[in-house]
Amino acid sequence: MSRCQKCNVIILDHTDRCPLCKHVLEEDGTSTEDMYPNAIAVTKRFRFLENLFLFLSILIECLLVSINYNADPQVPWSIVAGLVFIYANIVFRLAIVGKSGYMFKTISLIILAVAMMLGIDYVTGYRGWSLDFVVPSAILVVDLVIFLLILINRRNWQSYMMTEILTILLSLIPVILRLMGMIHFKYLVWIAFGTSLFLFLGTLILGDQRARTELKRRFHV
Repeated sequence: MSRCQKCNVIILDHTDRCPLCKHVLEEDGTSTEDMYPNAIAVTKRFRFLENLFLFLSILIECLLVSINYNADPQVPWSIVAGLVFIYANIVFRLAIVGKSGYMFKTISLIILAVAMMLGIDYVTGYRGWSLDFVVPSAILVVDLVIFLLILINRRNWQSYMMTEILTILLSLIPVILRLMGMIHFKYLVWIAFGTSLFLFLGTLILGDQRARTELKRRFHV
């Protein structure tokens, strides 16, 4: 990289004269190779940390399973640790290294967290707390994230309407489980469903024409 002392401009091309005034250029000591980060090196570094974390998780889990089997085989606490390790690896690969959108990452990680809690509840004797509290609470967390994103990204708030519809569909799952008698704490179920429904209705009503246009565009009406 060179600088023309007469024009006071930086020349990126490999030339010894300024294309404007033909003045002899002087090196400014900055290399063009240092202008951009080495994306390949950064990717390899993250890939190595990703694989290292996976290897350590497997190693520690095998050690915990061995201790659990020999010390207290009646209580499968090592399986709980394994579920946590699996979730931690997914978080590292999806949320940190993954290239998907933030909304997809958020919903995916919340759903996986619910699955992990269901697994922990099951292997520890299943008391039903995962269905009663974790599932509807996860719906409320998604609603809260959507609401905060709408406040932050007010110029493009209508882009979250499809996610709101998805959240309403997800909130029907605990409602169905409640009607089937599988969920006993009813209040949190209806709070989650009502929050999802009214968040969408609020966006639709307050958004007026822009909201209706977005729905027509999405559903090709």
